[in-house]
Parts: sequence; C-alpha cells; structure tokens
Amino acid sequence: MRNFLNRYFADELTSDEKTNFLQEVDNSEELKEEFIVNQNLLVLLDWTFPENENDEEVAQLKLKEFMRKMEQRKTK
Repeated sequence: MRNFLNRYFADELTSDEKTNFLQEVDNSEELKEEFIVNQNLLVLLDWTFPENENDEEVAQLKLKEFMRKMEQRKTK
C-alpha cells in the first residue's frame, strides 16, 4: 500500500486507482496517518520551493526525490 501512497502523491495513479486508494485510506487508521504525514510534507515542499510553484515538472521531480529519500530512511 505504501507504493500506492507514493504514487498518489506523485500523481501517477489512474482515476480508478485514486478512488480505490482513497477508500483504503479512509478504512485504515494507520494508512490515514501516513497519508496525512505525506500530505503535510508535500505542503512543506511547496513552501520550500516557491519559485517552482508554476513548474509542475520540477515539483514532481523534487517530490519523487524527496519520497525516495524517505523510503531510504525507513529501510535503514
């Protein structure tokens, strides 16, 4: 499910996948907490890189890089 979480925030899910994933989030307290943490991190990224607010490609790359680093931390 973590893969879907990362893909959701990287905007890589289809509409149906998003709907199904959000239903899973709604049904799981653990997933809901993780979703909220990631959502908050995304907001922080937006604040951290305001010069890129109109450059979706740069924002997506920064998000993917950040998420990759978060995954690496979890596996250590």
